[in-house]
Amino acid sequence: MKRGFHLRCLAALVLLFCFPITCRAHGVHLSGIKMIWERNALTVSVVTPASHLKSDDVKTAIERRLKMRFDGQDFKPLKSTLMLDKANDRATWQTRYEGRVSRIEILSRLYPEDAASQVVATIFRDGRIVQEAILDVRNPSFVIGEDQPRIAPMTVAGRFLRHGVTHIFGGIDHVCFVIGLLLLGGSLRGLLKTITAFTIAHSITLSLAATETYAPSPRIVEPLIALSIVAIALENLRVQNVSRNAAVNIAQRAKKADRRPLFAFVFGLIHGFGFAGALAEVGLPREALGWALGAFNIGVELGQGAIVLVAAPLLARLARRRAALHHHVVAWSSYAIAAAGCFWFMQRVSGS
Repeated sequence: MKRGFHLRCLAALVLLFCFPITCRAHGVHLSGIKMIWERNALTVSVVTPASHLKSDDVKTAIERRLKMRFDGQDFKPLKSTLMLDKANDRATWQTRYEGRVSRIEILSRLYPEDAASQVVATIFRDGRIVQEAILDVRNPSFVIGEDQPRIAPMTVAGRFLRHGVTHIFGGIDHVCFVIGLLLLGGSLRGLLKTITAFTIAHSITLSLAATETYAPSPRIVEPLIALSIVAIALENLRVQNVSRNAAVNIAQRAKKADRRPLFAFVFGLIHGFGFAGALAEVGLPREALGWALGAFNIGVELGQGAIVLVAAPLLARLARRRAALHHHVVAWSSYAIAAAGCFWFMQRVSGS
């Protein structure tokens, strides 16, 4: 019975900690279409992973995939601009339509051939969101008329809550960092202290960036997020080396030299700026800024909490029953997370 448990526990941990290595740091299935609807003009922006287009001519690929109608007429952009961020695999395309529009139709998702792809469509008017929808395989199109009523704050909150949850599980680099914080285990009080430090820190910088008070370039933030993953992995290995006796419970040793709350707070400040990048793609409504920002942050915490609820009990039980095996799981998982962080750092710095 015990042997079967240990094997199941080890298999679950291997899947949990090795999965991020096989994935990109950010999900490639989420794109955004943002429209600023003026009285006699319409600005259309598309943000999408450049690699998902599978084309050297990114601008043309986006224009071919963007299928829209204004007042029943197919929309064909006359002039457009493209900003390509290779470091973060992000293409931002924009055009402006001159003329009055009373009805907007998005006829399909950008990637209808990909069942997992989603598009967040957001319509702004007079500085506020008048409509937002998530286009997926079940809801592939979107229509809005000039008489669209104002969105209720609770509706905004519900949508941004979902954005927060999906961003955590779409951003594997954030998942790796949280897992790295949990690997050594420890008391419930200690883990709460670490997770709370991370929460407070990323909430501060998320708010600063979302309110446009201060936001560093993603070219700085994204490589630093990758380095934070390497740092927490090396910290785990350092704590293990406090005692070379693998039979001693790691959690007991960690109490003597646990710097994870400090790491969580310092690097949480950087991760908060990374979370803000996701909000920038979707667009924050001015008239419901507090609702949207608060709901997104809660969504991030729910996603983070789900990881903690799965990983922490598994690690704690393994540490109690098989301290030596727990030692090896922590070591190899830390090596794997560090390798992923190094890969993402070099990828983001080189812009490839």
